[in-house]
Amino acid sequence: MGQTAPPLDPYHPTPTFDTKAPELPPLRRPAILIFSKTNSFRHDSIPDAVRAIEKLVRARGWSAYATENAAIFNPAQLAKFDAVVFASATGDMFTPDQRAAFQSYLAGGRGFVALHGAGDGSHPDWYQRILGVGGSYTGHPGGADHFQTSDLIVDRSHPATRHLSPRWRWTEEYYAWEAPPRADAHVLARLDETGMRLEPKHRMGEHHALVWWRCEGKARVFYSALGHKPETWTDPAHLKLVDGAIGWAARKTGKGCD
Repeated sequence: MGQTAPPLDPYHPTPTFDTKAPELPPLRRPAILIFSKTNSFRHDSIPDAVRAIEKLVRARGWSAYATENAAIFNPAQLAKFDAVVFASATGDMFTPDQRAAFQSYLAGGRGFVALHGAGDGSHPDWYQRILGVGGSYTGHPGGADHFQTSDLIVDRSHPATRHLSPRWRWTEEYYAWEAPPRADAHVLARLDETGMRLEPKHRMGEHHALVWWRCEGKARVFYSALGHKPETWTDPAHLKLVDGAIGWAARKTGKGCD
């Protein structure tokens, strides 16, 4: 009798690299590419995030195209999009040519929004530099403290955050890194650690940034560590943050990276 294959782990899929690009439907501009490939940890909330982002984009009257096929990262197809959104995409996802196409796309002054898992420790160094991560990812609380509620201290000067209160109450698995974002990053929300149950490696004090933007040359780059739970993708304040980030990255609102 043959052995039964072990069950697949939905949270840790086998890494794959794509070589055949998808066929794109007709797109009207502006157009947003939503990418959610996972060559590392896969979040349950990815389908909710993708649906919510598609809805936000289409409510603007823009085109949205969602895929997990990294072969879309080629010069001809990327040129059809005004910004790219990574919905908890994780791991080393690109072939060398796909990486080069993405870097060239950004060098041309396009936009990039990375959400939640798209900023964890599974990504290669070149990607982390683009995102503006200042130090190695140290994780988030586990066990009973996996999700905690605290205040985020908000800079309301950006289109993504101007609707929020200066202190925004939020529940999340709060990511942490060894150091704050790069010096050229503009922090929009940081965690108030007061009263929280955090291991020493997860404490960053007043520099615990969770949302920021920066310029990669002329490209507009935005990162938010929020969005682990599926229900965050129906939260009006969070959706407005993501919508503002996309509008900014596509250069339809706000300033920066001229």
